[in-house]
Amino acid sequence: MARSKYSPRSEIERPLNVFATFRRDASETRASSKTAPTNNLPVLTMSSLGQLGRFGNQIFQYAFLRICANESGAMVECPPWIGQKLFGHDDAPISRRLRPAIERGEFVESLFDLIPEFVPYLERLAELESSRIGSEALRNAPQNVDLWGFFQLPTHLLKPHREFFCSLFEPVPEVRAPLDRALESIHSKAKTMVGIHVRRGDCITAPRTGFALVFPAKWYREWLESVWQELDQPLLYVCSDDLDTVLPEFQSFSPVTWRDLQLNLPEGLGDLAFYIDFFILSRGEVVCISNSTFSFAACMLNTNGSIFIRPHWNLSSRFTPFDPWNSRPVLWFGGTKAKFLKSSWNVLRLTYRTQGFAAVFRSIFYYLPKSHLKVFALRIYLAYQMKGVVGVGKSILCTLGWRSLWEKRS
Repeated sequence: MARSKYSPRSEIERPLNVFATFRRDASETRASSKTAPTNNLPVLTMSSLGQLGRFGNQIFQYAFLRICANESGAMVECPPWIGQKLFGHDDAPISRRLRPAIERGEFVESLFDLIPEFVPYLERLAELESSRIGSEALRNAPQNVDLWGFFQLPTHLLKPHREFFCSLFEPVPEVRAPLDRALESIHSKAKTMVGIHVRRGDCITAPRTGFALVFPAKWYREWLESVWQELDQPLLYVCSDDLDTVLPEFQSFSPVTWRDLQLNLPEGLGDLAFYIDFFILSRGEVVCISNSTFSFAACMLNTNGSIFIRPHWNLSSRFTPFDPWNSRPVLWFGGTKAKFLKSSWNVLRLTYRTQGFAAVFRSIFYYLPKSHLKVFALRIYLAYQMKGVVGVGKSILCTLGWRSLWEKRS
């Protein structure tokens, strides 16, 4: 492996791909009595798994799917995703289209609230009315629906299922064995492994998203300097989707990265640099993460850690301790009044404080216009697919304030 291939696509861009996939498959797998399973067992599906969000999102989505299936006694059907190869899951492929059960904006405005055309578009392709779903599904699990959403619930709601959650994400032996050997090599040199995850990527290129919180690597280094002398024979492991940029900031700590581990992983799994980082973070004694489901999920699987630190929106204190099993997976800007997207003013204000004037300039003339255009283009695409030119007109009016044009009538 020469380099990491973290996907740079944002959570706004990915729906374009998932819609294309859903539309292509819909005609072949529509719900009907002719395609119902002959054993008449209830079914839960998640047709968007592997497409609607990256690896950290997929961890939460698959866990929600399996927990709900366990609670309801339903069979699980899902499309291919990386977890099948990494964790050995052998769920059946999707055999039929079911009624969409779409995540409700329970703790923060959802993508489905931001883009009101999303819900009727899914209903049209499935030829079935949708329902909305939230955390109550963990207690009163649905049956015979297709789950759509990110399902990043506050983890105290998942804690009753902690053992099952962790069991879902144990790597298969051929992946785990070389990773365990790498850990043994690390611990032969140190007693305390400190893992730091510095996320860049779409947090920089899509700054409007409400979770995009970009701290300079210097701030992570300053936090590390404040605790380093208190640790017992520490060793630093750094992971990032932009290693070449952030790594020089930590050179005085002689950091280790996935490039130094010389792992001989199985062929046929593609570039697993991202999973090497995920696994190492899930085993560190001290872990400092980004505002990211990727590293947060790794902390949830970590039974060795004694200190977990994350950035938060109070830029005066910068970092805060957290409990992986009693926290929100990502901290959204705005707190209890958080929305999926920040205002342009908040983007510029935060960008200046964390990245400087040059980054503000890039946001004004590139990232912000690009973000507005992508959201608008996605809405226009969905509207046109449903109702042609009339749908485009409805979306334009909806953008101007008449949101009820796309709201589902009771």
